[in-house]
Amino acid sequence: MSLEINNEEIEVETTTSKRNVFFWAMYDLANTIYSMVIVSLIINRYVLVIGQVEYGMSYGGVSFLYGIVALVMQIGVAICIPILGALSDNVGKRKPFVISLTGIILLFASLIGFSHDLTLVFLFYIIANVAYQFSLMFYDAMLPFIAKREDIGKVAGFGVAWGYFGTIISLFIMMPLILILGDMVSDPTSPDPLSYGYSANWFSFVVPMILFLVFSIPFIWVREKQKKGDRPPLGTIIRNTFKQLGSTFKDIRKHRSMFIFIIGYFFVADIANVIVLYMTPIVTDGLVIGSGGTSSTTFAILFIIIATFSAVAFTYFVGKFGEKHGAKKTFYLVGVLWGVALLIGIVLVFTTPYIEIGANVPFIFSILMGVIAGPALGGTWTAQRIMVTELAPKEKFGEFFGFSKLSGKLSSAIGPFVWGTVMLTYDVIGKAAYGWAMISVGIIMALGIIILSRVQKESA
Repeated sequence: MSLEINNEEIEVETTTSKRNVFFWAMYDLANTIYSMVIVSLIINRYVLVIGQVEYGMSYGGVSFLYGIVALVMQIGVAICIPILGALSDNVGKRKPFVISLTGIILLFASLIGFSHDLTLVFLFYIIANVAYQFSLMFYDAMLPFIAKREDIGKVAGFGVAWGYFGTIISLFIMMPLILILGDMVSDPTSPDPLSYGYSANWFSFVVPMILFLVFSIPFIWVREKQKKGDRPPLGTIIRNTFKQLGSTFKDIRKHRSMFIFIIGYFFVADIANVIVLYMTPIVTDGLVIGSGGTSSTTFAILFIIIATFSAVAFTYFVGKFGEKHGAKKTFYLVGVLWGVALLIGIVLVFTTPYIEIGANVPFIFSILMGVIAGPALGGTWTAQRIMVTELAPKEKFGEFFGFSKLSGKLSSAIGPFVWGTVMLTYDVIGKAAYGWAMISVGIIMALGIIILSRVQKESA
């Protein structure tokens, strides 16, 4: 199917090739390795240890600094995302951008492990993470050009679910490193002294990036529908990009539902962004799950694996649910899942100073929290992809995905800042700060669901 826009044909996919979808989804698997190992498992606690050991900062102070860095980084990303989305529409290709940005991610994420200088660590992380988030925008915008419209919900759910296998693969690689090289200790109240553990060795960063590279290779063979006709010069493309952005801002009233979605998704995405960033310290320093009074990163990995298996098992069905009932009801489902998972976590933080691994009620409920959080996290991204494809005109898929990413990235700036601000109280009230932090993101998410309830599906 093609659409004539300004004397150019914009083709969207009218058939869905399982082979092509599989190659596309392999990149979901590959980039999840970066997200889970670097963002969720290592970077937060790595920075906590560096700040306390090398600079004499307090736990709450380092957490707040991390939130400030995330705030500045994500605001920069948010400013650029709509421009890149419009650029992808004007160029008519998205795959080359994904491949180029992947090279940047691999290089700078690997470099993080070679330094204990806080400035350099933040610099390398910012470059890698900005490239990662830009790559996701181009990757998501490929959906209508590799799958027919009625299959997009199912394909989006499959991509997210398949991507979680990257988590399982990478964590099974990391577990031996932790067992052999020792655990990272970031909690100053722990019986054990602060320690870099496995993160003191550069290959704890390089090995996951090698896996990222290997599993992203099939993406090279993805076929995406592209613009037909002669491509204009680079200068014309850039002018058209900003002209298109200006036109969209002027015509925002014509896309009222998209505008409401952007606002609502800003609040809903907050919880997903925060959980991805703070998943490991929530388990090790908030819930304090372990044995003998000491939290365990090994169990944190098992917790993530449990959540991942749950996500793999159920996120695909979240996509099927969205395909049948639409994006809005999918967000309602996601909101319920997040609400239950947060409630369990909040109760456990406030009622149990420590959770012993074994056959006891707090431990069983902590496992249940992970089982529910898995599809809640995967469902958030799936619902976002479905809603954009419901609301976006064919000629502006990239730009509208860019605007949805703008909302998510602004949220990922504010979320860690709010979380980090609440965590300043850790130095006074201890791990209860994690409970109040979860309450804060729960309130923000509920507000987002209420706003999304006002979205009306438009003819795209």
